Amino acid sequence: MRHAKEHKKIGHWLEAKRLEAGLSKVEVAALLNCDPSFVEDYEAGQRLDIVQFTKITLALNANPNEAFVSCVADL
Repeated sequence: MRHAKEHKKIGHWLEAKRLEAGLSKVEVAALLNCDPSFVEDYEAGQRLDIVQFTKITLALNANPNEAFVSCVADL
């Protein structure tokens, strides 16, 4: 599946935050109560809704508002 460059940017930002937090994909999946493939998919650019995006950023101890601004700054 092809993902829009904007969705890939969000995925890369979330991946960077996960790595900064020192978490594996399996650990984030456990925090989100989901399958690790979901983490793999959104980091690759799968589209997220705003609720999913917020839950993920909070699980990564990131500020959802800062995340949103960072990810859409160049749109």
